[in-house]
Amino acid sequence: MARKKRGAGLALGSGGARGLCSIGVLLWLKEHDVRIECVSGSSIGSIIGGAFAAGFTPEFMKEIATSFGWKDYLSVVKLSFGGKSILEWKKIEKIMRTNLGDKKIEDLEIPFACVASDIDSGREFVFREGDLVEAMSASACMPGIFPPVRAMGRHLVDGEILNPVPINLAKELGARKVIGVNASRSVFPERMSHNAGRIGLLEKVDDWMRESVAGKPLLSSINPGKWKALVEKEKRGRRKRNIMDIFTDSLAITTARVLELTELKTGPHFMINPGVGAFQTFDFDRAGEIIDLGYGETERVKDELFHFLDSRKG
Repeated sequence: MARKKRGAGLALGSGGARGLCSIGVLLWLKEHDVRIECVSGSSIGSIIGGAFAAGFTPEFMKEIATSFGWKDYLSVVKLSFGGKSILEWKKIEKIMRTNLGDKKIEDLEIPFACVASDIDSGREFVFREGDLVEAMSASACMPGIFPPVRAMGRHLVDGEILNPVPINLAKELGARKVIGVNASRSVFPERMSHNAGRIGLLEKVDDWMRESVAGKPLLSSINPGKWKALVEKEKRGRRKRNIMDIFTDSLAITTARVLELTELKTGPHFMINPGVGAFQTFDFDRAGEIIDLGYGETERVKDELFHFLDSRKG
């Protein structure tokens, strides 16, 4: 008798570029014939999960991620002068709209839901239907970095704040067994299972600006000498925090505590924890390494994962 195909719901977590490890997990699950019954997502997990539910293959997502370098990313983000955020989201949304069109969540090939944080009420807002791109955007807009998304009469920001790995949503979608992917950042070097060779945000922007404008600072309001000093400081101490690190490290601490509390409430599930804690939120130019870590960690825990999937409990 043929063995019944293994199946599970998938909860893809937040983490910025670190969340790209979910693509590696998807690749492994596909290669090992694990059927994905439904997908829930938070932040970048909602973008990857929504694309997968809409029919994008893990191979195609890996191709996109690895061909989209840091300079490409900079070409689609724009400084915001509206007072609500550092960067604008419009071009990123336009790219998603170009690839996904006006797909509705309720019409996707695989059941999907994602979570955002309502900054008016302080509560979770869950997208189970409606415009897919709008839901992805609301779930992924880091507060302060990108502007809130106005939807359903609410101001919505990153789902990571309240539900970084939405296992409960996958269960609500009908999954009896749920595989979670945790791509949280570690702010404690001794807990980092991978050395990312830290290259800071300032250094990346500096390299891009020098190539783009023949060595002249792009932001004319910044004193060239002061800018150079900031960059050199970053190069000397990879673990010294700049303004972006302060924000993301603070969020990482909150995320870790929220995960501790929510995991106690969600019941049986299997959490995959790729060693991506040393990568930074905007390390999209390291996509290949991050995806490989997701694949490699799933391979490492495959025996426990298969035991979980094959057990009667769920």
